[in-house]
Amino acid sequence: MTPFKGNMVLCALMMVPGAAIAQDISGAATLGYGFSSISNGGGDLNQFTLDGAGDIDFLNGLALGLTGGLVHADADRGGDISLTDLGADLAYTSVGGATFGGYLDYTDFGGNGLLTGSTDTSSYGLMGGYAGDLLQLTANLGWSDASGAAVAGVSDWMDYGLNVSYTPSDQTRIAGHWQLGDLDNALGGDDLSSIGIGASHVFGAGIIGFGGISRTEFDAANLEATSYGIGVGYDLSQISNLPAQMSLELARTNVERAARPDADVDTIRLGVTIPLGARASAAPLNSLANGIMSPRRNALSTLYGSSF
Repeated sequence: MTPFKGNMVLCALMMVPGAAIAQDISGAATLGYGFSSISNGGGDLNQFTLDGAGDIDFLNGLALGLTGGLVHADADRGGDISLTDLGADLAYTSVGGATFGGYLDYTDFGGNGLLTGSTDTSSYGLMGGYAGDLLQLTANLGWSDASGAAVAGVSDWMDYGLNVSYTPSDQTRIAGHWQLGDLDNALGGDDLSSIGIGASHVFGAGIIGFGGISRTEFDAANLEATSYGIGVGYDLSQISNLPAQMSLELARTNVERAARPDADVDTIRLGVTIPLGARASAAPLNSLANGIMSPRRNALSTLYGSSF
């Protein structure tokens, strides 16, 4: 990260007036468990996850968004897998709906070769778009610094991204993303891309359905991955005083790797989501659908987040 780029984004994220007092807080935390079966003798994975996301609206046009995730996966074969994912963004929204701001993301992935080798990725950049009642659009332009086996040693690349959401009602959300990383690493120039679409819908009586499909292509790792899943959730406040949502998701990731057999990773995910402040019913944070509809701002971190 160059001093100029880092200072530019850091200043954008730190421009929160000291006197401002948060008036509107929304978010959620999801505690999850997943079991994955890997084809071609790849063994099984037991996944334990903790995810959180929230927004602090300062009621003056500024809003601070925070996300975080922890994953630990016990593998029958090979080493265990770990994932730490942290993000923050600060955005200003005008009366007309135009938005602009900056973001910081950090991902630390400890892999056993199922997707990629271990890698650390720091991403930072600028974002802008439009936030309306029906349509929300955000584009980002940024930079990623990464090191590790997944990116052939050390790599710097440019990130380009677009996230579009359509919310025809409070009960329905349809969202998709497109991301491109233009890598410059020891292997030369390579592309890293991700595209996906997901949806969630509240059917009533506390029942919510969600699902999505995504595809990632990573030239440097000779990797292509297609993920899809579908799930259902139930709001326990319908039958008790407990403000929590139970969820179940069935997902599959098909991993294609050069010179190695393809692998299908079939996953069952369970989740308990606790709302933090005001939050409408939505896909649980440990779901593939949420990873697609609210992706990280670089394609590599989005791949990790959608797979576990």
